[in-house]
Amino acid sequence: MYMLLFSIIALCTILQAPSFALSQRTNASDTKPYNGTPAEFALFAQPPFWPFQSFVTEPEFHPPVLEISKQPGATDGLFVFAPLPFLPVYPDRPPVGLIMDQLGNPIWHSANGYLGQLEVQQIEGKNVLSYWTGGIGGGFVDAHGMGTITILDASYRLVQNVTLNDGTFKAGDSMQNKPYPSYIDIHESFITSKGSLIVTAYNSTPYDLSAVGGRKDGWLLDSLIYEIDLKTNETLFRWSSVEHIDELPLNGSHQLHPNGTIIDGHNATHPWDYFLTNSVYPLDDGYIISCRHYWSAIALDSKGGVKWSLNGRDGGDFTMINQGGEKSTFSWPHYIRPLSGTADKNLTITMFNNNNNGFDNGTAPSTGLALHLDLQNRTVETVSALQDPKDVIYADSQGTYQRLPRDHKFLAYGQIPKLKEFNDKDEVVMDAKFGYDNQVSSYRSYVVSNWSARPYWAPKIATTREKNGNITLSMSWNGATPDVYDSWIIYESADVNGAMRGQSQQVRRTGFETNATLSAGTRLVMAAAGKGKEVKGRSESIRGGKSKGKEAGLGTDGAGLVAKDFYA
Repeated sequence: MYMLLFSIIALCTILQAPSFALSQRTNASDTKPYNGTPAEFALFAQPPFWPFQSFVTEPEFHPPVLEISKQPGATDGLFVFAPLPFLPVYPDRPPVGLIMDQLGNPIWHSANGYLGQLEVQQIEGKNVLSYWTGGIGGGFVDAHGMGTITILDASYRLVQNVTLNDGTFKAGDSMQNKPYPSYIDIHESFITSKGSLIVTAYNSTPYDLSAVGGRKDGWLLDSLIYEIDLKTNETLFRWSSVEHIDELPLNGSHQLHPNGTIIDGHNATHPWDYFLTNSVYPLDDGYIISCRHYWSAIALDSKGGVKWSLNGRDGGDFTMINQGGEKSTFSWPHYIRPLSGTADKNLTITMFNNNNNGFDNGTAPSTGLALHLDLQNRTVETVSALQDPKDVIYADSQGTYQRLPRDHKFLAYGQIPKLKEFNDKDEVVMDAKFGYDNQVSSYRSYVVSNWSARPYWAPKIATTREKNGNITLSMSWNGATPDVYDSWIIYESADVNGAMRGQSQQVRRTGFETNATLSAGTRLVMAAAGKGKEVKGRSESIRGGKSKGKEAGLGTDGAGLVAKDFYA
């Protein structure tokens, strides 16, 4: 399923999303079925189709309806995620990165195209929004990408694009070995407190695989880690899994066919993806990495040496202590993070424990796992294994385990489009869904309470002529967070050439897109996003008049002449 997911990304039109976007919401839902083959319907497009939202001011923006239930005590915040359909069930609804509130209202969306690793982070104490864009597959393995990390400030202006190209990367033959401007992989892009960026990358590498039943002239996928200085783009650290095969041998991989033979490995286009690093995080003077196909959490020192390896099957360097009759086992993990402690004494780590993949699934539920490691005695035991007993989930790939204040935890289920928050008693206090299972995914998802953004672009307005002759004014400001503005100040005039000397009305902000009624004789209108009486952003004005002998007034046939001048 992991490879299928990223095949779909490759089929999408992947755009280098600029440092701006569009957006706004009404209460309308809109769906358009996909006319696919019977097999595609059976697998991915089973009716009823998941509803989407539509907006007058953003007619090409169709975010999913968010089904959410919250209990008292749940964390207030915004969801940050990037939904991606497994198949183009709705071909006129391309994937976008999203920030949504917990009422299901969009706050921000990117330009069309898939965004990986969409996340709110910090640089020198300032909030930024970072994401990956690029090409998926590179001609060899569908689960990896070659692209760039884009960083935006809280006005969505571009801070920088971070690239990686040391001249050694090889793409698969199906891409004609065309060079990429940057080879950063989709799996990790963590900004450190010292102003550097940790990323992953992958390289198709010739290797003798006869020791594990493969070809002597075989190929494998080298799993690479880079730490890059954000100010200079200089590489501060590089690590290669192939260069450490003596410490992490090939026979530790679980990326095998059910009969025990390795998957692929016969040429550069189809290398064996034996390791798959999907998360990297600073730990003391080194790093802790999550290795999906190795079922492991691995600690590296500052020079890249392996300090220890925790294996989800047999413990690796650790002895698993039974707790409640079960050992601290895990498999196919994602998003390993240290919670407390150090890499040399006592350490608690968290992970999203998929417990499933495309050919090993449906037997063990996916959980949010916290493990305590005694580094001196080399033992490991389970602290908690988060699971909703009313909704058992089997996620083959992807996922997030995020720690929240008050000892709350947030789980995003990756391949399964569900988000859950657990309180300090490990009880579910928030449950959200943005699609049907196995129809849409989000590699990682977060809930954030610290994102405050005032876009550098202007709000948008649009008009619609109603049957009663009145005009509905729709207003939106993509990216503006609820703390920035709470109302719309409307200026209108019956004289298309007249001046708008004062506001005609002020209405409360209601979600992504807010509607207000104008009088039938309105010929000139402008709106401003306000916080109380303070104006935070002004739209362009819409004018109406005569055109080709027909009235081209506001709302006529959905048209209106847009003046490019802004009101001071």
